[in-house]
Amino acid sequence: MAAVTRRQYKGAAAQTTTTNALSVSDTSVTLTAVTGFPSTPAVPFIVVIDPGTSSEEKCSATISGSTLTLVRAQDDTTAATHTSGATIYPVFSADEADEANLFTSTMTTRGDLLTMGSGPTVGRIAIGASSYVLTSNGTDPAWAAIPTQTPDFSNDQNILNNAVFG
Repeated sequence: MAAVTRRQYKGAAAQTTTTNALSVSDTSVTLTAVTGFPSTPAVPFIVVIDPGTSSEEKCSATISGSTLTLVRAQDDTTAATHTSGATIYPVFSADEADEANLFTSTMTTRGDLLTMGSGPTVGRIAIGASSYVLTSNGTDPAWAAIPTQTPDFSNDQNILNNAVFG
């Protein structure tokens, strides 16, 4: 699985149409209206073009005004030609549902922590044993026993006193 992409969502986006035709290689389209569409530039969302037809296609889109920049053929669809006036609106995709399901199904036990490993892969760390703390080697998290030796903070107190009281 690739790293999960943050996408934006808005409720009640109105179905609209395209003002231009799309060839299979076009990467932008202008909409007749954007009522209820996600509006944060550069944050992607998924749209469906020509839903319920043989040329139905899902695309990852970013928006600027009424123009969408598209990454075509997403969610197991194929880039297709679309006529001017094609129906288009934002949707939640099967790929997004699979990503969410991967995270939730990885959590199996109370106290689990999610991790992102190399690859990237989603993993879990079970809750640590009593008196253990979560540590890191700079790359991966792990549980480690709390040191039994009491640290000497006397010099730290002297530094703090000098900083506060001069």
